[in-house]
Amino acid sequence: MLTPIQTEILADLRAIWKPTPRQSVTEWSEQNLVLTSRQTEHPGPYSTANRPYVREPLECWRDPSVTDVVLCWGSQTSKTTTLMAGLCWLIDNEPSPVLWLMPTELLARSFSRTRWMPFLEESDVMRRHFPDNRKKITLLEQHFDRCTLTFVGSNSPANLASRPIRILVADEVDKFAAATSREAAALELALQRTKSYSSSKHFLTSTPTTLEGEIWQHFLQGDQRRFFIPCPHCERPIKLLWPQVKWDPQAKDESGAWHLGRVRASAHYQCQECAGHISDAQKVVAVRKGLWRPENPNAIPGVRSYHLSSLYSPDRKCTWGNLAVAFIQARESLLGLQGFINGDLAEPWENQDSRMERLELIAPPDAPPPAEAVPILTVDCQAVSPYFWFVVRAWGPEGHSRLVSYGHRDTWEEIREAQLTHGVTDNHVGIDSGHAAADVYAHCLRWGRIVPSRQPGLLPLHVGWTPMKGRERDASWKDPKTKQPRPYWLGSAALPHRKFRLPLLEFNGDFMLDILTKLRKGPEGAGGFQWELTDQADEEYFRHLNAKVRKPQVIGRSGKVHVIWRLRSGHWPDHLLDCELEQLAMAMIHRRLPWAAIAAPEREEETA
Repeated sequence: MLTPIQTEILADLRAIWKPTPRQSVTEWSEQNLVLTSRQTEHPGPYSTANRPYVREPLECWRDPSVTDVVLCWGSQTSKTTTLMAGLCWLIDNEPSPVLWLMPTELLARSFSRTRWMPFLEESDVMRRHFPDNRKKITLLEQHFDRCTLTFVGSNSPANLASRPIRILVADEVDKFAAATSREAAALELALQRTKSYSSSKHFLTSTPTTLEGEIWQHFLQGDQRRFFIPCPHCERPIKLLWPQVKWDPQAKDESGAWHLGRVRASAHYQCQECAGHISDAQKVVAVRKGLWRPENPNAIPGVRSYHLSSLYSPDRKCTWGNLAVAFIQARESLLGLQGFINGDLAEPWENQDSRMERLELIAPPDAPPPAEAVPILTVDCQAVSPYFWFVVRAWGPEGHSRLVSYGHRDTWEEIREAQLTHGVTDNHVGIDSGHAAADVYAHCLRWGRIVPSRQPGLLPLHVGWTPMKGRERDASWKDPKTKQPRPYWLGSAALPHRKFRLPLLEFNGDFMLDILTKLRKGPEGAGGFQWELTDQADEEYFRHLNAKVRKPQVIGRSGKVHVIWRLRSGHWPDHLLDCELEQLAMAMIHRRLPWAAIAAPEREEETA
């Protein structure tokens, strides 16, 4: 028979050497944890049924191959509750010293008192780990029976020193105290505390702020996992993107302001694969079948990074209609879209509003077309449906143009129909050949005619649909004599035969973007040329046109800064923008746009 002391020692040894249960972290959490009214409007047993995207991050708590977990998530996605559930599993199954780092000590105290402690007290399993002396459980330092948890504010660097820990939980890292002349950044100090444990883990979470922010930089270092759900219509896996949230473009009152009630009622998600409309109820069902997929094959081993926007949340505040209204209200507020982009889309802010100041000329409905106007059709080809985006613009002989139509189609026959509907002749059609060039060449040869060459010895020329290809700025675009950039280059497409030539129009994409930017500012900024829109240009059109921004980039060791065009982060579509750039190239070769008058070079290099 064992004495009472021996029995107690044996129980302690069994607890220390207790193996990790086969039960998953998700199963353990759903069996033992309870949510209170302070955490959700639906208190009761913890469940991942409506938020299945939290299951894989939860399993990272017990996966020995995972060293870092980065949650770059939007609001209303349960990122903090997920951390709390995982930490409870750790205290019960793999007790280890833990540090929970928050932006300030005041916030840490409030979180511990209002969310963490009620969460523990509602669980029978967690209450068993409370010490007999409850004074060992304070708001900032909690000594459980087999491990210690410490809450620290990033504004208290002294509290981060000399605390060896195995688990670091860093919540809202983009709001942490930055480095000073005396101290390293708070996050760096906390990471240093885990070096004494070979099996240490770091859990970093935050809504992003800027491209240079801590959470976004750590997300890029990981495998960049995104949550794919099956479309309820075509069943192909898709990730939810904000540009696919649509609403009635005519939901406006007599003054032109958005009617928010109609916007909320008409909002829906349009599948990027089949264009099917996905309702809020269908979203909830599809999310339950979703899977995480890594998108960065060059990730640091052991670093799991997860990106999740509020589009996935089943919360009532995150329906398509409520998010559309939030977007419109944010865009029209004094603070702009940064809060929406950071908090709801979980994307970094680039310090440039998605809505440029609207300076474009809007032609009245009864305004006469440009004198002697010639319509030009340009098409951007894609690998997925919708396969074609197009723009039709009427050009006068002196650079005066007006938008006639734009949209997307799925077949070549529909593009041909759009051409004939708007009276565009074959030689005024330009087709992007950057994707599936052979297929584009074949269809260009269907529409046009063969004419003899004007120069002896040259093959006949095919005149009709013209393949086009945009290229970024490089040295070859500079004229060797004047050293000025050339807007386009007319060459020949590579055909399998040599019976005649098919013109290939290559244009300088960056140069055309500079020209388009000037034209959009109105006649005063574009040498008197009028680049007009009509009232059919809705938010989708401007979303495409504003997809690229100018960014400074230091080149080499010379210290010179080149201002280049680049896509915004956050999956901005740019298909109609490409069509408008093709419009400029086509107008130039048909002598409808005297580009030299508006192409005064801007200073693009300066000493850094």
